Amino acid sequence: MPKKEVKTNLFIAAAVIALLLVSLYGIFNYKSKEMEKPKAGNQNATKVLFRANELYNNRNYVDAIQQYKMSISLDPKLYLAYIGLGHSYIDLGLFDEAIKTFEKTFQIGYADFRTYYGLGLAYYVREDYSKAYSNLKQAYDLNPSNRAVNSYLVNTYNTLGMHGDAISLAKRYLEKEPSNHHFYRKIAVSYLLKNDVQNALQNINKALELNGSDHSNHLALANIYLYSGNAQDALQEFNIALAVTRRSWTHEGISVSYYLLGDFENSEKHSDLAKSFPQHSFSISLLGFALLNNKKYEKAIEKFEDASKVKP
Repeated sequence: MPKKEVKTNLFIAAAVIALLLVSLYGIFNYKSKEMEKPKAGNQNATKVLFRANELYNNRNYVDAIQQYKMSISLDPKLYLAYIGLGHSYIDLGLFDEAIKTFEKTFQIGYADFRTYYGLGLAYYVREDYSKAYSNLKQAYDLNPSNRAVNSYLVNTYNTLGMHGDAISLAKRYLEKEPSNHHFYRKIAVSYLLKNDVQNALQNINKALELNGSDHSNHLALANIYLYSGNAQDALQEFNIALAVTRRSWTHEGISVSYYLLGDFENSEKHSDLAKSFPQHSFSISLLGFALLNNKKYEKAIEKFEDASKVKP
């Protein structure tokens, strides 16, 4: 395989993970809203379910699991309790337990798009993308207007290399919600995966026009600049994001920008600062590919080695 093809394929793999990174928090917010209104049934079970949902929405997943299990013991056919329990397992990284829980909704004879979305999400974060796709597509067919379903289906298309489908789906969703900056960002990343920097810039600028305060939009623009070799503008965007959120990947991006600009002192300073935060192999890898694209091969290898040392 020619070196250029290897480089492109590796960059695509890393950028897909970065896409998940910059959209994940909003997705979980959408998901939790679907757990707030259980249907009337066994009153005791329903009260416990409300309590479980409150715990979940406050990110107290361990206690939420206990309450969801209690509500199920009071009413084994309380569908939304299984949905909440499954998502709690996902948030704790217990993906196999989540899958088993969602599948139980088939056994009780009641499953809607939330079952398939839950399964799709669990398989996605477990990196079983073919099963993620089949379940998310089923969820989409049952509820094509759901934001979270659309968002993760776009991510899955990109992960499977179906970038044109990702762009088409995101554009269709924007017809329903034209002011949603998240989907313009997804389109931008999809175009970048197609090595179409011009359309990537056009769409991320639209996302910023709609929401210039979202640090994820600035991070996405910074990565587009960095991939294009525009380290000065990348540095500016990373610094805007840094003013909002101090995380390892922001300092890593600043470090790489300074490195490409020849300011090795500041590059090393921010590299050290990045290590004081929880490390993320995907963001470090993405910067490695940016260095690779700018022909800084030794520094790129260093980043890839750093990424390989990060525990999942």
